[in-house]
Amino acid sequence: MAVLRFFEQFYPILFVWLSAALAAFTLSKKISFAYRLFCWLIIFLSLMETVGNIMAFYGQRNHFLFNILEPINFFGVSCFFYLVLNNTSIKKITCIYLFIFPIFTIINVLWLQDFFSLATNSFVFGGTFVFILSVAYLWQLYNSNETTSIFRDPVFWISLAYLFYCAVSVPYLGMLNYLWAKYPRFTREYYIIVYDGANIISKILLTIGFLCMKPKAK
Repeated sequence: MAVLRFFEQFYPILFVWLSAALAAFTLSKKISFAYRLFCWLIIFLSLMETVGNIMAFYGQRNHFLFNILEPINFFGVSCFFYLVLNNTSIKKITCIYLFIFPIFTIINVLWLQDFFSLATNSFVFGGTFVFILSVAYLWQLYNSNETTSIFRDPVFWISLAYLFYCAVSVPYLGMLNYLWAKYPRFTREYYIIVYDGANIISKILLTIGFLCMKPKAK
């Protein structure tokens, strides 16, 4: 059956749906604006990733779709971290990034890399900055005087999710065009084993983060 073959080939989508389902459930709570923004972002990205996987299953090129989705992902996640980070200097740097990144992405897909091929430059730029913001939030927790367990902090799990995902995906996708030309077998196996594995773990961490989101205190 086509459905079984789809899930056999694109099994990480199950974990994408799991995180999206928890995001939708979390929206029923009276949560902060930052959490609500992040929930909607994950739901939107999950729906579009499903569309991209269906396109790939039927042999259609979907790089153009991810050239749109990944910048939206990194832009939206950066907005989220801007809202939850306390360091003034990092927030100012994030504002500059939020201005520069869309411009860079447009220039990259129009003049530097083909829009219908994977725009790795944009991914590396955006993913690297999100990695830095994830580290910044974990450092903020480390220096915090609050006695609440970090394991009950939703952003702790969200930061871990993006820290882990970006640490694996940014070097790989940054060299993807070279690796695919020189080592296609290794590139394919790395994607299936390492990249898909990192994607699954990041979605599990996001799911834990949604479970930790509590309604705002009245």
